[in-house]
Amino acid sequence: MALDMKASACLHEAMKSARLQRPRNFAAPRARILDRAVELFAMHGFEAMTMRMLGEAVGLDNSSLYRHFASKAELAHAVLDHVAGDFLKAIGARLDPTRAPGLDALEEIAAVAGAYFFERRASARLMLHWVMSIGADGPGFGVSVPATDVSRPGGQLLGRLSAWLGEGARSGALRKHMMPDAVIILFGAILLRPATYGYLLASLEPKQSHNRAARAWEQELRAAVRAAFAP
Repeated sequence: MALDMKASACLHEAMKSARLQRPRNFAAPRARILDRAVELFAMHGFEAMTMRMLGEAVGLDNSSLYRHFASKAELAHAVLDHVAGDFLKAIGARLDPTRAPGLDALEEIAAVAGAYFFERRASARLMLHWVMSIGADGPGFGVSVPATDVSRPGGQLLGRLSAWLGEGARSGALRKHMMPDAVIILFGAILLRPATYGYLLASLEPKQSHNRAARAWEQELRAAVRAAFAP
């Protein structure tokens, strides 16, 4: 009897331990879904990526998946909020409206942003898909995050960046570009290289380590930003 009680206690402790450990692997299914959705949307685009693909990638059936996101459109918007929100956290302090805009400051913003996306190339490709999106009113599957919607991270990011660039142009610290041209120039410079690294121009990549490629890219990005925005 004592042995049975001891075995029962051990089993109880093992089950308790398993329950405590389980959340580390399974407690945040929404986060796992968003992370995998970033990769799949980046790879296939908003139109071609399917909920079935995502379910297979995260190991969930459709009913479980739809408990977290009621539709593919809802998922796409959540993914964009997730990526734009994380990026805004990375550079937000550098877009402080009390900080005087200038070429050196913009170069630092671009360098930080470029390094951020070089380590998150799927996010860079997703941001390009967003920028090129036909919007909710276009044909096919539309994704729309209006630049004026400051209730969402994407709108906050574009709004703060536009205001910062505009103030720099008005003060004479930055070259004046029309809007949204200034944002497009900057986004293009920051996103294209990380988004295509190892893909589109892979045959032209020199034989170098990832870290060395990132450092070389930072130098090129700094030079490109200075050339585009020097007053």
